[in-house]
Amino acid sequence: MTLIQERDRKTLRERFKKLVHPVKLVVFTTNEQPETSGVLSQIARELSEISGDSKITVEEHNLEAEPSVAQEYNIVLAPAIVIRSEDKNYGIRYLGVPAGFEFASLVSAIEDVGKGDPGLSPDTRLMLANLRTPVHIRVFVTYSCPYCPAAVRLAHKLAMASDLITAEGISSEEFPELANQYGVMAVPKIVINDRHSFEGALPEPMFVQQVLRGASGSGLIIVP
Repeated sequence: MTLIQERDRKTLRERFKKLVHPVKLVVFTTNEQPETSGVLSQIARELSEISGDSKITVEEHNLEAEPSVAQEYNIVLAPAIVIRSEDKNYGIRYLGVPAGFEFASLVSAIEDVGKGDPGLSPDTRLMLANLRTPVHIRVFVTYSCPYCPAAVRLAHKLAMASDLITAEGISSEEFPELANQYGVMAVPKIVINDRHSFEGALPEPMFVQQVLRGASGSGLIIVP
């Protein structure tokens, strides 16, 4: 039984034809969540099949059986998926199964990585160029939130644009303890370096300013 409907397959097939560079989906499964791990693996494999011509490949690892690989990608929770190019890990990942509205977050990340360009404004790129220390962006989401994919995609775009940024979408439903730890009451909730948080799918300039505010205590240099 396939998870992606034929109507959606046709649309995705056309969209994936525009990919310029190969995309690799690195899936991490866990023995603690075999059902959702299986769903995530199947989604990744179906996307690879839909793309054709090896534009999207899948690499699967088990969190418990392959701790060295998980450590390489800094994955401590699963199921999880890393979206990267063949030759570069941008620090783009998603924790949980990208279902509901969140399926768009996965597809958008594939398209952005496949284009090799996050499509950010020159002002955003200039501000990101002044980062000096690592920035970790967590975007907590729910499957029924129509605004969450935009926030996840923008966080992923920032990770593509800066080697110092890691960005992940996190399913609050699949990781409720983590959501509680960060006081998630509404989504999307974005947490920067565990020191600053904000809510809502903000426009790019406002989103970036919030990210920089969260990073400012760790050596950020902003050129006027």
